[in-house]
Amino acid sequence: MKVEIDDVGVRFGGLWANKNVSFSFEGPSITAVIGPNGAGKSTLFNVITGFIKPTTGEVRLRGRRISGLAPERVAGEGIGRTFQIPEICHEMSVQDNVLVGAHRHIGGNLFSQLLNVGASARREHEAHDRVEAILKDTRLWELRDQPAGILPLGRVRLLEIARALASEPDLLLLDEAASGLNSQETAELADFIRTLPSRGISVLLIEHNVHFVMELARTVAVLDHGQLIAVGSPEDVRGNEAVISAYLGKRKT
Repeated sequence: MKVEIDDVGVRFGGLWANKNVSFSFEGPSITAVIGPNGAGKSTLFNVITGFIKPTTGEVRLRGRRISGLAPERVAGEGIGRTFQIPEICHEMSVQDNVLVGAHRHIGGNLFSQLLNVGASARREHEAHDRVEAILKDTRLWELRDQPAGILPLGRVRLLEIARALASEPDLLLLDEAASGLNSQETAELADFIRTLPSRGISVLLIEHNVHFVMELARTVAVLDHGQLIAVGSPEDVRGNEAVISAYLGKRKT
């Protein structure tokens, strides 16, 4: 699977939140987007997932343009995401939150379900099996009947990832997934993310924790003031003078 971000620009009034952003990656793999606050990272995520239509350029998945599609159609192309501020239903159980993510695979309207009750029941059963496996993988199974609203932040982050995985995405976008986590929670999250490419899932993540990114990502893209200033391996990015100046801090002499 190949993802191509081609000359993407987003303008709000006279301000370019993204401008001339171009890079691509093939999966399954882990790719990261880093940069200072206000660099345009979340805007780029919103373009990829259909929440913002780009002013210029396009995003292609498997050679097909997806930028400009509605978010539900982008999700239908095999893209899942989490949000910087977790969006869960606090009153629902952990398990029911994840079942929500499986809805597009259960699918069908009421009329079609009545015509084919057996197939609908089978899809429902498969969705429950998939959710059970995901909850066990994310160490949330023992909490499955608990209201999501009582979970600590580390478990909420995992719950959002679990819900996104329930839709069986080919590409998973993680927006600041390690934000607010302690060192143990961050390490556990990193261990889990590392397993995703072996399951055929590519990961694109935004993250401020540079150590977290450098340990996980095969490719790192760096934005500054909405523009791409570097893209390459973690080693290449660490040594890039533009990145050092804009984001990682001045090199000590």
